Amino acid sequence: MSTLANARDVLQLIARLQRSVTVTDVTNELGLAKSSASRTLSSMAQYGFLERDLTTRAYRPGSVIMEASWQFRASHTASSLVEEELESLVGGSGYTGYLNVLDGTDVIVINMRPGTRTLQVYTPPGTRAPAWASAAGRALLATLPGDELATLLPGHFTQRLGNEPQSLEEVHIRIAEIKKTGWALSRGEYVQGIAGISAAVCDPNSGQRYGFGLAIPREELSDELIACWGGAVRDAALRLGKLLGDPFWLSFPQY
Repeated sequence: MSTLANARDVLQLIARLQRSVTVTDVTNELGLAKSSASRTLSSMAQYGFLERDLTTRAYRPGSVIMEASWQFRASHTASSLVEEELESLVGGSGYTGYLNVLDGTDVIVINMRPGTRTLQVYTPPGTRAPAWASAAGRALLATLPGDELATLLPGHFTQRLGNEPQSLEEVHIRIAEIKKTGWALSRGEYVQGIAGISAAVCDPNSGQRYGFGLAIPREELSDELIACWGGAVRDAALRLGKLLGDPFWLSFPQY
C-alpha cells in the first residue's frame, strides 16, 4: 500500500473514531504492521499532517489539515454542500430533487430542483407532511437519537392515504431498515402516485439535519431504478456525512 493511501486511511480512521489515534489503533484497525504504522504516523507528524500529544502520545490532526479544513468550511456551508449533491442527482436522473428539514413533527420542503423528464413532480417550498409519512421525513427521523425520535412519533395514526406506516411498530421497522441501508423509499405515500428515494445528513456544528432525494412518478418505479438511485442517494449522503463529520455516516460501512 502506498504512503499516500496509508495517510488517507489514518485520517479516515481519526474521523471515524472521532478521537486521536495511537500506533496500536492503526495496527489493529488498518491491519498495518506495527513498524509501518509507526513510520506512517511519524512521517505525517513530520510534515504537519498530524501532531502528537506530549502526554498521551496519541496523534491528532495537525496544522496542515486544520488550515485546509478551515479554508474548506469557510467557502462551503452544509446546505450548499447538500445542494451540490442534490443538483448532481437531479442532473443524473432527470427527476425532481427536494431538500427538506424537520420542523417539529413535520418535514418541510425548503428547496426544489426541477428535473428534465417530461413527467415532473412539483411540490413547492413550504409544503409540509408528517415526518413519519414520507421517505425524506423517515430518513431524517432515522438520524435522531432514540429519545428524541420518540417525541416526534404520533400516539395514533390517521386514515391511510397511501402506503405510509400505520403503527409505531411499522415506523420503527422502516427506520431500522434506513439505518441499515442508508436511504429511505416511499411508494406513493401521503401524496398518492409519487414515490420518493431520500437520505439525510446532520451538520454537527449547527445540529441542523437535511433530508434530500428524488421524487419519482410511482408508475416508473422498478427494482432496477430503486437499486440504482437508492444507492446513488446513499452514496451522496455518505460523502456529505464524512465531509461534515456526521457521526451516523462516519460509522456507516463503506459500500
